[in-house]
Amino acid sequence: MRSLCLFLLLTVCVRGLSVPSRRDFVSQVGSSVVLTSALPATASTLPQTGAKAPDFNLPNSRGEGATSLNSLTQDGKWTVLYFYPGAFTSGCTLEARAFQADITKYQKLNSQIVGVSVDPVEKNANFCSSEGLDFYMLSDQGGITSKAYGSAVSIPGFGTFSNRQTYIIDPKGNLRWVFTDVESHIPRHSQEVLEKIEELKSA
Repeated sequence: MRSLCLFLLLTVCVRGLSVPSRRDFVSQVGSSVVLTSALPATASTLPQTGAKAPDFNLPNSRGEGATSLNSLTQDGKWTVLYFYPGAFTSGCTLEARAFQADITKYQKLNSQIVGVSVDPVEKNANFCSSEGLDFYMLSDQGGITSKAYGSAVSIPGFGTFSNRQTYIIDPKGNLRWVFTDVESHIPRHSQEVLEKIEELKSA
């Protein structure tokens, strides 16, 4: 699929329009289109499943300091680590609401949900509060963790963003599954994740 970034930048060049701001760009990216490695964007490589998930240590939206992979797995829970382009955009809001609607189902599967984006802590905190989310977000400003997970997309003039991708990590910290084509089916994505966790737990 052609990326929205390519479409927007070509439109700017052909029609002589003003270049959209980073905020406007993220808003459009987060609403409907998955970013790909099509030029001029560059995407990082996915980590290997079955191996240890890339470690991280990121500030969380609850103001409780930093959250690491070890802190997420120390209680023996499965972790749904989902990356999203930007808080308050329509697609990201829909995705978060779907996870929240299924929160008790995740708890019954001994799993937890954690979001990641390049948004600052304050914005993620406001997003969680506004949507009444019972899970928190991590702020990956600079996109280092997003790059480690193969979710980062760097766009000249706009910076680095997190592509909409979801990772299932087992209680031992191993990466067990990656959902890359999330954008095309956001409404049913949470159900897909639940089904995959059940499948992995019973394997």
